[in-house]
Amino acid sequence: MCTVLLRFAPGTAQPLILGAVRDEFMDRPWDPPAAHWPSAPGVIGGRDRQAGGTWLAVAPGSRSVAALLNGVPFPPLPQAVRPSRGTLPLAALTGTLDESTLDSYERFHLLFARPDAVTVWTWDGATVERRDLAPGDHIIVNRGVDAVDDPLVPHFAPLLAAASSDPEDWLKLLAGDGLDPTDDRALLVRKEYQGRVFASGSAALISVGDEMTFDFTAAPATPSWYRVPSSSA
Repeated sequence: MCTVLLRFAPGTAQPLILGAVRDEFMDRPWDPPAAHWPSAPGVIGGRDRQAGGTWLAVAPGSRSVAALLNGVPFPPLPQAVRPSRGTLPLAALTGTLDESTLDSYERFHLLFARPDAVTVWTWDGATVERRDLAPGDHIIVNRGVDAVDDPLVPHFAPLLAAASSDPEDWLKLLAGDGLDPTDDRALLVRKEYQGRVFASGSAALISVGDEMTFDFTAAPATPSWYRVPSSSA
């Protein structure tokens, strides 16, 4: 699973803070955040080398961020050739998202956030739902927005509520609260599946005030954070 911790406070000096953890098979190749896409000028994010898209990207010029989480995969959808979901954050950030085609993908949750609004599109295999989030703290997981049936959400919700806007508080949150990576509540996971390692392979902390900052680590379990340049190429 992947996780997004979000604080939405429109009208304040810091209207958006977003902490995100990406979980993936560790042998799936990817590139660190940069301006990888000529068709999406000004967009910076990590690139999945296998499909070419992204799980999280930002557009500093518009102070906006988009993140993709896979939906719960069961029951499976009918077999079909489907486009890569990794194109959806890029489409959201470039204003080219076609909501009429969202049911042609595998299940997902797509977050698009800017200082004055946060929207989540969910395709659950039956219907596409567009939800505008209210101000406050939210946790998005593969089961959806603030899905309390996921053990992670009730564990981390009070920790998120107690965090200030100080980046150090958020970096502590993203360190996982000391939970074992096999714990159902874990933010940072590591499991073996059919001989492959599935784990938390990167994390990001994005803050939006007068400007946008994007901090990143490729190893959230033993983090070495760095600031991604706003014009990274």
